[in-house]
Amino acid sequence: MARLQYFLLAEYARVDAGGLLTVVGAGFDRVAVDALPGQLSLGCAARVLLDEGESEAQLSVAVRPPQGRGLAIASTVRPPVDAKPHLGHVGVIFAATFGLPVVAEGLYTFEVTVNGEERQDASFTVELQSATGQADA
Repeated sequence: MARLQYFLLAEYARVDAGGLLTVVGAGFDRVAVDALPGQLSLGCAARVLLDEGESEAQLSVAVRPPQGRGLAIASTVRPPVDAKPHLGHVGVIFAATFGLPVVAEGLYTFEVTVNGEERQDASFTVELQSATGQADA
């Protein structure tokens, strides 16, 4: 049964044809913006473990903003043709970089599911930056 090994947010994420993941600017929990509404360039990355012999899994990421409509990213993840199992599993990497509309200050939550079941959350807070360049307290 497919399961999520990890999910992370970053400034940029991509996976190359060989399955190598590149992530830049990961590990934040706050973002300061100059004005609202606006848009953030945001990356996300996940690794799904498929059981040996499993051919695919459905990965979904639902974004819940503090107000307004959310958005969703969905993908069918499949192992490369030449993937070799490790300890009975095949790891499949997913990465996306996209423009995220930010409409308000507050908590933006990312709910991740694999095959509609397993769930992991990641989040960050958007704050309006003051004229001095610091997020308002």
